[in-house]
Amino acid sequence: MRDPFVSEIQPCAPGLEMEELTLLLVEDDLMSSEMLLVQLDGLFKNVFTAADGLEGFQLFCDHAPDIVLTDQIMPGISGLELMSQIRATGAKTPIVLMTSSIDNGVLLEAINVGVDRFVPKPFDFDQIIRTLSGIARDIVNMRLLEQHRRQEVELLRYRDTYNSIQQESARRKERHVVRHDLRNQVLEGAGGTRWGINVAYSPHDIMCGDGYSVRNLFDGRQLIFVVDAMGSGMSASLTAMLATSFFNYQVENLHLWEKFTLRIFLRRFQEYLTSMLLEEEVLSCGFFLVDLVQEEIKVALFALPPLLLRGVDGSVRRIRGQNPPIGIYPNEVNISTVSLEGVADLLVMTDGVSDAPLSQGGSYREVIEDDFREAPTLAALQRRFKEKTDPDAADDMTLLHLRRLDFTSCWKWQGTFAAKPEGQKNTIRMFLDELSAETVLDSGVRVGLEVTLIEALANAHERTAADADATIRLLAALWRGAGKPMLILEVCDKKCGLPGDILNTLHNDTSATARGLQKVSLLNDSLFVGGSGGCLIILKTLEGGAAHADNTQQQ
Repeated sequence: MRDPFVSEIQPCAPGLEMEELTLLLVEDDLMSSEMLLVQLDGLFKNVFTAADGLEGFQLFCDHAPDIVLTDQIMPGISGLELMSQIRATGAKTPIVLMTSSIDNGVLLEAINVGVDRFVPKPFDFDQIIRTLSGIARDIVNMRLLEQHRRQEVELLRYRDTYNSIQQESARRKERHVVRHDLRNQVLEGAGGTRWGINVAYSPHDIMCGDGYSVRNLFDGRQLIFVVDAMGSGMSASLTAMLATSFFNYQVENLHLWEKFTLRIFLRRFQEYLTSMLLEEEVLSCGFFLVDLVQEEIKVALFALPPLLLRGVDGSVRRIRGQNPPIGIYPNEVNISTVSLEGVADLLVMTDGVSDAPLSQGGSYREVIEDDFREAPTLAALQRRFKEKTDPDAADDMTLLHLRRLDFTSCWKWQGTFAAKPEGQKNTIRMFLDELSAETVLDSGVRVGLEVTLIEALANAHERTAADADATIRLLAALWRGAGKPMLILEVCDKKCGLPGDILNTLHNDTSATARGLQKVSLLNDSLFVGGSGGCLIILKTLEGGAAHADNTQQQ
C-alpha cells in the first residue's frame, strides 16, 4: 500500500517540458540567430535573443531565463566570459555553449566555469533540440520534486499541528481526570487544629503514568488516591487515567452504598482492575482515608515508596506498604492505621521521585529523608529535589503533602490594623524587626515578606472598605520542627473573610485583588484559605534562616 505522505515523481512527457520554460539565445551571427529562432520559438514559452555577450548578460539580469544557449566567439565578451558573469551572480541556470573550437583549453575552462552542455557548430538542429529538451526535462522534474518537497513539508506541518492538538487534548483530559477538592483549603480537625493538603503533579511526557485524586467525602472525611502505573507511554497513561476515573466514579456514588468502608471500596476497585489490566500489567497505588477529627489515617499502600511522617518535634519515620502491586489476580488487602496525634506532616510520593537519578550518581531515595528533615514545606522539598537531580532523566512525579497548620510555638506575634491602610508600613516594619531578632533574615527574604504583607493587607482592606469599624489581624508564628524554620502568617478580618475558592480562580482573574494574591503566591511556599473568618494562611520556608545564638536553648 502506498504511503500517502511519500511523494512520487513522474518524468515529463517528451516535447512538453520546454513549453513551460524560457530561453536566452546569444548569437552574434544574424543568420544563425534567425535560423535558430525559427526552430526554437514555438518550443519554448519565450525566447529572448541577444546579438553579443554584453546584451545577453543584460537580458539575463532582466528576465532570468531558465536556459541560456550562447555562442563562444562574439564581439565584446565571449561566451565563456558571459558564463563567468552569470555564475558570479550565484545563478545555477543551465548554460549550453555553441562552439566550433575544439581547443581543449577552452573546453576545460568552460567546464570549470560551469557549462552544462556543448553543441558543435555548424548546427545540427535535431541535436540542439535533443540537448535543450533533456535539460528542460531535468529542470521541470527538479521543480516538480521541489514542489513535492514543499507539499511534504506542509503535510508534516499539518501532522505536527494535528499532533499538537491531540497532545493538548490528552493534557486536558489528564487534568480533568485528576481531582483536588481541597486545593488551598483549610481543613479543621480535633480541637480546632487546622490542616492543608498540597499536591505537586509533574507529568514528564504527554501521556502520564501518574494520577491522583483528593476527595472530600459526605461524612467530612477525606479519601485520597495516588497511582503510578508501571511502564511508560500510552499504555501506562491509559491505566492511570482509567484507575483514577474509576476511583472518582466510586467516590461520587458513595451516597448509593448501604455502608461505606475502605475495605469494601478497595474490593470493588480490585474487581474493576482485574477486568481492565493486561496479564503483564501491575499498578502501584495508595489509598488514604483521612479522619482529622479522630486524628488518624487508614492507609493501604500497594508497592508505592514508603510514606515519610514527621512529628511536631522534628522526628521522621518511614511507613512502608504491606501490599504487592495490584494485578489481575486479587490479593487480601492489608490496611494499617496511622495516628496523626503529634504529627506535623505526611509525605506521599511515586517512584518517579524516589528513583530520580542524582546528578552525582545514585538515586534520590538515598537523600530524600534528609531533605524532608530540612524542608518544612512541599515547595522547599521540591527546590532541593531540583538542585540534586538530573533534569534530563526526569520521569512522571507526584508528591502529596498533608500538613498541620497550627503549632505550639515559642515565638508568636500579633498585630491589629485599622480598615484604613495608613500607617500599616510602620507596623509591618516593626513586625519584620522583631522577626529578625528571632531568626536571621537576608535582605531578599525581608523584602519579599514586606511585599507579601502589603499585598495581603491591601486585599483585606479592599474587602472591608465599606465598614469603618472593621479591623484586620496579622498573626505570625515560627515552627522549628524542620531543619529550616517555617514562618506561618495569618491575615484575618472579622467581617467577610476570603471566599473559599478564591485561590483556585486566580489564573482567570485579572482584578487588582487577584494580581495581589498572585504576587503573594509567587513569593511564598503555600497559601490556604478557610476556617472560621475566611483567613488567608501563608507558609514560607526561611531558607538560610537560623536562630540567633541567644535563642538556641528555646528550640
